[in-house]
Amino acid sequence: MTVKLTDRMKAWIKIGCHLNVPTKAGIPFVTVSRNVKSVSDDEVVFALSQDEYSVIESALAENPWVAFGVSRAGGIRACYQFKGKGSVDKEGDIFNLKVKLSELYCTKPGCYAGQRLDQKPAQECEEWEHGLWTDVPK
Repeated sequence: MTVKLTDRMKAWIKIGCHLNVPTKAGIPFVTVSRNVKSVSDDEVVFALSQDEYSVIESALAENPWVAFGVSRAGGIRACYQFKGKGSVDKEGDIFNLKVKLSELYCTKPGCYAGQRLDQKPAQECEEWEHGLWTDVPK
């Protein structure tokens, strides 16, 4: 299956995310991105400043896999972990980290924790999500 972001997921991602890029040895490097947008149903772009990018730059150079979750209240209300391969394009002072999503997990505590949502058909995933949450950040 593939990842298909729902409108709710896209709205929560826009408020900012914590990015994790591990080295090949599994050592995590984490940064925060306040400027995030989904460019398609399975691709997200993080506009990182030099300071934000420098935290993950060395890890990303050896391992393209990126994991991220929604920051702030989204950690509670948008309990997802998104994973995919990242690549970077530089535009002036901004580093655009493009992540092509390939895995999606639920991180809601309890019986939902760890469920692979990317293995559900898109419609089923959206219905599952709507059964748990209806809030969307403004």
